[in-house]
Amino acid sequence: MKRNLGLALSTAAIGSLLGTAAMAEDARLYVFSSGALTLGKGILQNLAPTDPPIQIPVGFYVIKHPKGNVLFDTGNNDRIISDPGYWGNAFQALKPVNTPEVAIDTQLRKIGLTPDDIKYVVVSHLHLDHGGNVGKFPNSTLIVQKDEIQNAFWPQPGTGGPYMIGDVMPLRAPNGNYPNAVKMVQLDGDYDIFGDGTMVVKRWVAHTPGSQMMTVKLKNSGTIILTGDNVYFRENVEKNIPPNIVLAYKPDGYYSAYEWIRHVMATQKAEYFTAHDPDAFKALKKPPEYYD
Repeated sequence: MKRNLGLALSTAAIGSLLGTAAMAEDARLYVFSSGALTLGKGILQNLAPTDPPIQIPVGFYVIKHPKGNVLFDTGNNDRIISDPGYWGNAFQALKPVNTPEVAIDTQLRKIGLTPDDIKYVVVSHLHLDHGGNVGKFPNSTLIVQKDEIQNAFWPQPGTGGPYMIGDVMPLRAPNGNYPNAVKMVQLDGDYDIFGDGTMVVKRWVAHTPGSQMMTVKLKNSGTIILTGDNVYFRENVEKNIPPNIVLAYKPDGYYSAYEWIRHVMATQKAEYFTAHDPDAFKALKKPPEYYD
């Protein structure tokens, strides 16, 4: 009986591994940008010059997976394309690209998708350039840290500047029995989206009270870490350079994130993709090309 049980468990384990391998084989990761921002590098990185300004991408990612499509971050709110005043003073300060082709619907069409084709929306955090379009996915399930959504609606002192209340208001239902207008998974930790290890959300408090990263396991490309704003530039990880302290909710969280990324790279031959590094982003494949 013990032998049969052991055989059954081994068979189940092998089946699970084969299932995970199949998922990894079929998953594809696409790289997009919601336009760009123009700012001094020193606004993001400690002791870097603020002049001359540089143009940085506003990256977001789509993973086509057999169990459902996953969007990591949503870019700038498309409303600024026709209404620059929506951002107030931030529009002049950040000078975002707001031409029609950067709209998220237009971007998704490049790979044959619409917002309704997205099963899960994972936000690294809810600042205006990462959670801007969360309201455009009413039929998706939002995966967010509970601390982050609380801070977006009711920010802790000194943390509220980069949030736009209009971005997150579509998530709030009218008064009634249910507070959320969309399906939502509010986390206080890590989360394996499909239970097969191909996509795991990692809670990592650094940039904001509820910032998170995500690992994506692909057959040919291996493990890719999507960092959000826990890593601005590749040299942050490579040279252990801290961010501008003004944008660091938990400064030591950045250092632990860098260390963890380096560990995963060393042990799993992983890579990491940032949202705002212009040189690194330029080198990435763009649709219709993908990572698999």
